[in-house]
Amino acid sequence: MRARIIAGLAVVVLVGACRRGPDPALEARIAELTAASAEKDSLLQQVAENARLMSEISAELVTVADPERLARVAQEAESPVSARRDSLRVMVKNVTTRLGSAEERLAVLQRRVRTLTRASDSVRTMLDQAITDLRTTIENQKSTIAVLAARTDVLETENVRLASEKAALADTVDQLITTQNQVYYIIGTKDELKEKGIVTEVGGSRVLFIFGKRGTTLVPARELDPTDFTAIDMMTTTEIPLPDSGAAYRVASRQNLAFLAEPPDRDGKVRGTLRITSPEEFWLPSKFLVLVRS
Repeated sequence: MRARIIAGLAVVVLVGACRRGPDPALEARIAELTAASAEKDSLLQQVAENARLMSEISAELVTVADPERLARVAQEAESPVSARRDSLRVMVKNVTTRLGSAEERLAVLQRRVRTLTRASDSVRTMLDQAITDLRTTIENQKSTIAVLAARTDVLETENVRLASEKAALADTVDQLITTQNQVYYIIGTKDELKEKGIVTEVGGSRVLFIFGKRGTTLVPARELDPTDFTAIDMMTTTEIPLPDSGAAYRVASRQNLAFLAEPPDRDGKVRGTLRITSPEEFWLPSKFLVLVRS
């Protein structure tokens, strides 16, 4: 509307100039008014574009801030949500730059209007009011973009927090798996194992005139110290070579021997290498494997 008014004034001035003949002063006045009006229209278009871009940023922030999407950030190293946040940061930077440019152009326009000494008071007032409105709009947009930038920063902080929690959770899971899969074994003679407190004899009966007991059984002690054993991961170590391939060993602990590739012989003894076919089933009764050399 203001542009049409200025154009109308320019037409009036032109009509008057045509009746009186060419007037350089009038032509200069028309050029000044036209330039000022064009600059104002250009600024209005830029401000409208800023508003559209900020509206897009607001809508994108709502989408990216969805809790379900944030929870899925931990599932992918380069997630779509992270990529969209990067795009948001670029958008915020662009609109901030454009607002600064709009402020500079508005200042130039204001200085130009002040130099329009030949313009009528009504035209000057109209342009001043347009400049005031534009400045108010730009200030409001600056406030809005500051809020949007702050929200983007909050989302970035949330992303960092989620990544940190993901790493901590992964460490915890790894530790739990390691602890769950860790088992222990020890191999030695009866005397060696008894001296270390690994095994003890139970059962048997005393025979007259014979010191000691007959028919005793070696069993693991009730309290076992893991530091006395060799620790292994049951899922990765499924073969345990016995020290002397020619000697026989008895399993004194409570592992499920049905899950050995080569089962014990009739006397319950094993030789060579223990090959475990199902680690979870084999180690289920006990995490401590005790092998006694016969």
